[in-house]
Amino acid sequence: MRGQISDNRRLQKLALRELDVARVALAARAVALYKHDDVTILDAVFGADDFGDLVSRLTMVQYVARGDRDVLRTVERTRRELADRAVSLVADERTTKKLVAQRDAELQSIKAQLGDRQALLVGVRQEIRDLAARQTPATPTPGETVQPPSDDGGGGGQGQWWPLIQQAAGANGVSARGMYRLMMIESGGYASIVGPGGYYGLFQYHPTTWKGSWNPYRSASITDGAAQIRATALALKMGYGHAWWDPSYSWAFSGG
Repeated sequence: MRGQISDNRRLQKLALRELDVARVALAARAVALYKHDDVTILDAVFGADDFGDLVSRLTMVQYVARGDRDVLRTVERTRRELADRAVSLVADERTTKKLVAQRDAELQSIKAQLGDRQALLVGVRQEIRDLAARQTPATPTPGETVQPPSDDGGGGGQGQWWPLIQQAAGANGVSARGMYRLMMIESGGYASIVGPGGYYGLFQYHPTTWKGSWNPYRSASITDGAAQIRATALALKMGYGHAWWDPSYSWAFSGG
């Protein structure tokens, strides 16, 4: 489009030069006619010496008149072409301005979208770092017991689950002692137990709850003790303790 505008401007300048040349030629012809005074038919008739001279003079007048008409036609044609090119040039410039404005708007939109994507990427990276930090197993504190709590009320003495509870609780930042107490209250440490109302396993899950999308271990059996321990540690981290296990939860975690 810019090349077309440039061509139109060049042709417009050329037409202006042609028009100026034609005007100069007409002016020169007018001066010549005025000075020589030899182009009228009457002058040809009265100035002829004989019939042959009359024919020659009339032919010359016709030739000169035809040349002037050609110059006039050329001037008029050039004038029309110049006007057309001016109109085309204005239209092309308007179109170019509109296209430039559209491209500027598109560029601003692309920059805005790029900024949004960059901000989103920064947020995603931060979330990944946070998740990675949360998934890092917690380092046991000095003096932490490696034996199951002694205050389980003698309900079966299921210390076999204690190492796995410590590992899951540490990975999710919850109290291992509280998880152990909650398990002993709910099931006494028996993974295959079925409680009233159709609740199963160490932490007494209903099948509907166990199969929920929150639980990444839902494909395991509901009576799989290790799966229930890992799922429960995650559920406690997610804040479901009071909603799913109270009043057992409040009592189990009251001692830390």
